[in-house]
Amino acid sequence: MLLNVSQLLLEPSGSRREYQVEGRAGLLDGAGESLVTGTAVLFRTDKSVWASASLNTDVVMECGRCLVVFDQHVDMMIEQEFFPLLNPATGAKADSVDDDGEALLLNEDHTLDLTGPVRDYVTLDMPMKPLCKPTCAGLCSKCGVSLNDEQCQCDTVTLDPRWGALLNLASSHIDEN
Repeated sequence: MLLNVSQLLLEPSGSRREYQVEGRAGLLDGAGESLVTGTAVLFRTDKSVWASASLNTDVVMECGRCLVVFDQHVDMMIEQEFFPLLNPATGAKADSVDDDGEALLLNEDHTLDLTGPVRDYVTLDMPMKPLCKPTCAGLCSKCGVSLNDEQCQCDTVTLDPRWGALLNLASSHIDEN
């Protein structure tokens, strides 16, 4: 998701460019690459390029209840500022950004890379416990069968252990009959 902004950097402040974005990127650890599509509008400021992007993607996730792999759709609005490393007119090193090192930078070729911000926004947008569907029943805690697919045959009655001696007496009485 690289956008060449060298021409935009030579234009006056307030100039605007619109790009259609389509690219693959690894957005979550171990999830493989996802296709990211959408629109990015770039504005030239006096010292930087402001990116406003409306993007969407599908990320492969595992359900937190039934462990089924599914696609989680993500819509995101990105608002980020990118600073050039080099002055586009002279090629000299640009004035440093008074910052704590967290600024997003354009590379030496004046290319803006949206991959990092997209990865950050997707990570922030992911639920802590993803669900394949809101009504997911999960897995049986005793036999492990998916309760979305079938009804398990486990005894689900929980016996109070304080009744232990009486329950043993009752079960032995039932076995005798």
